[in-house]
Amino acid sequence: MRIELDNVSKKFGSQWIFRNVSAVFDSNKPYAIIGPNGSGKSTLLKVISGIVSPNEGKVHYSIDNKPIQVDEIYNHLSYSAPYLDLPEELSIAEIIAFHNGIRPFNGITNSEVLKVVDIPADKQIRDCSSGMKQRVKFALAYYTKSQILLLDEPTANMDHHWRDWTLGLIKSDTQERITFICSNEPIEYEFAEVKVNL
Repeated sequence: MRIELDNVSKKFGSQWIFRNVSAVFDSNKPYAIIGPNGSGKSTLLKVISGIVSPNEGKVHYSIDNKPIQVDEIYNHLSYSAPYLDLPEELSIAEIIAFHNGIRPFNGITNSEVLKVVDIPADKQIRDCSSGMKQRVKFALAYYTKSQILLLDEPTANMDHHWRDWTLGLIKSDTQERITFICSNEPIEYEFAEVKVNL
């Protein structure tokens, strides 16, 4: 898998969030998008995912030198961020089964994911703490069979135990995909081989 940013720029209204970002990302490497608050980290991640279109420049996707259109890239990625919502009326077991039915997991069963997140199966999302929700979001994204893993502040709201668990999984990930960590917390990205500083 390869993603190429060609002079990508994004603005909201008349204000440019970032200008002329160019980079090449290949599978089997973790990449960090870093910078202070308001620098456009999350926006760039959304541009890479195809959720948001750039105002200038292009994002190119390819697998084995075969191009992928931007409207098809969602089939190849998984995404976790504190601002993404889970269906509040579902239980933990139901959200895991629902997700796996739409975006299959990579070599792990629903019951195994349930055991990993360590939350009662019948507990509803609305009754979970922010830290519980965050680790469910991360687990769903991490265990999805995908070529691109996009993680925006992956350990937000987590205590030390679950932060270490999350970072351990990211660091040991041997799947053939591109991993992006978007953060301004060094502990979340210090191991990334390449850093894009906004």
